[in-house]
Amino acid sequence: MKFKPFLIILLLSLSFLSGCIEQREGKEESVNTPPISSLSVSPSLSGCAPFNITFYINAHDSDGYIVSWNLDVNSDGIAEFTGNGSELPKMINYTYTNIGNYTAKLIVTDNIGSIDESIVAITVFKPEENNPPTCSLSVNVTFGYAPLAVSFLLNASDSDGYIVSWNLDCNGDGIADYGGEGAPSSMLSYTYQNTGTYIANLTVEDNNATSAYDTIKIVVYQHEGNVKNITIASWNLQIFGVTKASNETLLNYYADKIDDYDLCIIQEIRDKSGTAIQKLAAKLPGYDYIISQRAGTTSSKEQYAIFYDDRVTLLSYHDYTQESQDEFERPPFEAEFKANNWTFTLYTIHTKPDNVYQELTNLENLIGEPDEDTIILGDLNTDGSYYDEDNIQHFISWYWVITNDMDTTVASSNNAYDRIIINQRTENNFIEAGVMKDVTFSESDHYLVYGIFNASTS
Repeated sequence: MKFKPFLIILLLSLSFLSGCIEQREGKEESVNTPPISSLSVSPSLSGCAPFNITFYINAHDSDGYIVSWNLDVNSDGIAEFTGNGSELPKMINYTYTNIGNYTAKLIVTDNIGSIDESIVAITVFKPEENNPPTCSLSVNVTFGYAPLAVSFLLNASDSDGYIVSWNLDCNGDGIADYGGEGAPSSMLSYTYQNTGTYIANLTVEDNNATSAYDTIKIVVYQHEGNVKNITIASWNLQIFGVTKASNETLLNYYADKIDDYDLCIIQEIRDKSGTAIQKLAAKLPGYDYIISQRAGTTSSKEQYAIFYDDRVTLLSYHDYTQESQDEFERPPFEAEFKANNWTFTLYTIHTKPDNVYQELTNLENLIGEPDEDTIILGDLNTDGSYYDEDNIQHFISWYWVITNDMDTTVASSNNAYDRIIINQRTENNFIEAGVMKDVTFSESDHYLVYGIFNASTS
């Protein structure tokens, strides 16, 4: 059979083209899958400078491997952190010291040269003003005889952060006797073996390295066979009656404070039933007490009570209520005591605020110029609008040991209403006087005043 020439040529051409197509399909290259990256942060995307942040980075490639990575944290186009290979660090820490808005960018590259980017936006604010921490230090007793065991009450807080460390130097030698991390223990004990005056110091520091401190003075005396020094106090308890006496916490507080003194006068007892003072006495088993009659020209009658421990002996007492009610709103209460070689007489009185001058004049006439050691103490209202403390007109030759600059009121005003006044003979025995200010309005509106006296000499 004969074929036409053009048919043969056509068949050969088709065969050649088919082979070329098959050859090209066999040589076609596969398409690369780019890598995948991830970037996250902790604790948050914003904070105050200096802002400490942790970056978490990760990357993988499904059809190859990671050959390099870099992390630019502050948007300046320069990578702060770089690396080669597929083993990326799990976390990177960085601190932003300047305020501003930043874009952190992670770039990863695979073995074919493909890249992937992950970004997070970071905002750094201006640092907030730091409020310093606060702390307080108090004790169960501020003076006594060696060895003196003292219980310290510690408290600390920080309104905009937290306490990171604290230390307590009990004896003022600059070396911490107690310390630790976090908030301080609520109570610690320390025994002073040697006599002397010590300044205990509590120091706390917050999370912004700001510190605060509080101090308290401890006086330790030498303990001798006979009583050397005694402490005498006076405290207006502000309407002490059945209501306050029924508050167990308050009653324990009063007893704890009175127990620091050998002799303590309690003023403004208002209790017709007489049970309030009995409940207080039950909290003070180491003390005896005497109490005056109820006195006053109104229905709000008051009494005085004098508590004294076994270091003090009661010799006699006299209540002026019956004979002097017309001269005083609350007539004075007199008592004579002996401690070791020292014999002394006390007069306590709570004067009427709008009649202070006349009542002090009446008291001067009543006491006269005694030959024996004599002490006047109580809420005399000798300050503020009741009495010109800068122009004292009564007991001029006596020594006012609670001075004008000693605030004896819990209120924000600075007034020395409560006083201790001693005659010249008593000055030989007088050591020092002070004000116990660990008092809140729920306990009284008056601080306790006290004096320390040498009882070893007559």
